[in-house]
Amino acid sequence: MNFLLLNQFYPPDPAPTGWYLHGLARELVQRGHHVKALCSRRSYDGKDSFARREILNGVEVVRLRATGFGRRGFAGKMADYCSFYASLATALLLDRSKPDLILSLTTPPYLGVLAKLAARRHRCRHAHWIMDVYPDVMYAHGISRKDDWVYRFLSRLTRFELRGAGAVLSLGPNMAERVAAYTRNGKAASPVSWVPLWSDPDLVPWDESKTNSLRADRGWSGKEVVFLYSGNMGLGHRFGEFLEAARRLGHAGPRWVFSGGGKRRSEIEAFARSNPEAHIEFLDYVPQNQLRAHLCAADVHLASLDSGWQGLMVPSKLQGSFAVGRPVLYVGGRNCETAAWILESGGGWVVEENDVNGLLAAIQQTADGNERRKRGQAAYEFARRNFQMAAACASISELIEGGQVGQNGETAAHPNCITRPIFERRF
Repeated sequence: MNFLLLNQFYPPDPAPTGWYLHGLARELVQRGHHVKALCSRRSYDGKDSFARREILNGVEVVRLRATGFGRRGFAGKMADYCSFYASLATALLLDRSKPDLILSLTTPPYLGVLAKLAARRHRCRHAHWIMDVYPDVMYAHGISRKDDWVYRFLSRLTRFELRGAGAVLSLGPNMAERVAAYTRNGKAASPVSWVPLWSDPDLVPWDESKTNSLRADRGWSGKEVVFLYSGNMGLGHRFGEFLEAARRLGHAGPRWVFSGGGKRRSEIEAFARSNPEAHIEFLDYVPQNQLRAHLCAADVHLASLDSGWQGLMVPSKLQGSFAVGRPVLYVGGRNCETAAWILESGGGWVVEENDVNGLLAAIQQTADGNERRKRGQAAYEFARRNFQMAAACASISELIEGGQVGQNGETAAHPNCITRPIFERRF
């Protein structure tokens, strides 16, 4: 089969969506398919420009002209989106590769509309891999209201985009339910399935008999407990509970490390300046070749998701934390994949949003090294069973090769997916 893959970003750009798409593309190539990816020449941050064409692990990569303002403001991001849309629409109109299926992601939003129109032109199937649910994400952002014309128009556009798709893939059961609501429109419903994202195969636990030089270089002693939030500090995440706990505990508590970037980082930095008694420090994103040592340098990983964002996105940081055998301390809504997988695995602690006292109780448990190791081992075993790249890519490949999953708009999980229910556990 001939597969045409669409996403704004693609390796060597570091954007995670591109790397996940490339993992799937390599699996398709290994299964004997021809795979072509259309993406932007400009990098996620706008600083780099990549080759117009290349063969990457057997995948034909074609990069299109687009602006490169990166993350520097809303207007620049919109310009990058629009210029990529224009270049992609032209490329799809002129493309003569005769694909059997066109698969789109959700960067930029509504990329799937172009995929559907191109599929009509080529008389082939289209499929969608949903990383963020639009327009619900805009409502959660506070950009639009559910009663305004923009939201209603975009909701209809989402239904149009997904209608008639050969497969609609999401990242977890809660997200699948949200997406399925857009396919239940009285007409032939597209099957909605879910497969969790995976961790980098190079991420494995640290040999505790060996020194982690990165921890030593950062001045973290072997006796102190280090909490690490690594990744995007975005609008859908919660930090208030962590910061209040850090303020109350001061230097007698754990070291709180926030590594990465995002719109909320400046808020956390402002809090740290105003509350010097809180034991908080900051790091930038680390290069890929240091990621394993970086994640293993901490004792407990932090994760959060505001309840208003449940089902709209599934942060992939849990997979990396579990892969290196580190327990995760999560704050946020319980009706989401992150909370469910922590509870199901026993690989960490789940605390309700606004429950600072519950968070302090969990932090007290993290002081016990045996408890950390027990939960970290449970996290690692769960990752081995459920977050493996080979199994996940094989599942997705089977879906888009033509397997039917889900009937009448009902969500379904591939046999390799996690299917046990969400349940509650309290301290």
